Amino acid sequence: MANLESLFTAWLEGESLTEEQIRLLESNPDYALMMENATKWQQHSLNYQQLPVPDWDRGSCMPQAHKQAVYFGSGLWAMAASIALCAWLLITSPEQTDSQLLEQVAKQTRLLESQQKQIDQLQNMLTAQNDIQQQHMYQLAKEAIKTGRVERQEDIASVLAYIKTQRAQDQAYLRMQLNDLAEQVDGRPMPTVANNVEY
Repeated sequence: MANLESLFTAWLEGESLTEEQIRLLESNPDYALMMENATKWQQHSLNYQQLPVPDWDRGSCMPQAHKQAVYFGSGLWAMAASIALCAWLLITSPEQTDSQLLEQVAKQTRLLESQQKQIDQLQNMLTAQNDIQQQHMYQLAKEAIKTGRVERQEDIASVLAYIKTQRAQDQAYLRMQLNDLAEQVDGRPMPTVANNVEY
C-alpha cells in the first residue's frame, strides 16, 4: 500500500511513470478514483478563466456607518451646532446690538449646560443601576451557596440516620443468631449468653 501511495504522489507531481506502474495504480479502485478526480481538477484548473466583477451600486445594499455615529456624539453635535448658530448670528446680523447677541449666547450656553447636566444625571443613574444589579447578583450567589450547603447537610444527616438504622438492625439480627446458636449448643436457653440489648 505504501508503494501505491508513493507512486500516486509521484504521478501527481508530474513524474513519468512506466506503463506497469500506471496499470498498478489503475487496478486499485481507490487510487483509480483518486487519479480520475485529480485529472478532472487539473483540466478545470487549465480551463479556468477569470470573470470580470460586475459593476453595481454597493452603497444601496450596505448599511451606512455614519448614520450610527450621529447618536453617539449627539451632545457634541448640539454644542457644535450652537456655536455655529452664534457665529452665524454675529456675521449675518450686524444691526443687532451687542446686548442682544450676548443674551442669545448666554441662552445657548445655559441650554448646553442643562443638556450636559441631563447627560451626567443619566450616566450617574446608569452607574447606580449597575451597582445595584451587581449587589443583587452577589446576594443571589450567596443564597444559592447557602441553600446548597443546607441541602448537603440534610442529605448527609439522612444518610447517617439510615446507616445507624441499618447497623442497629444488623446487630439485632446477629444477637438473634448468637442466641439460636447458644441454644443449639447447650440444648437449653441460657439467659446470660447474648442479651437483646440495643446500644
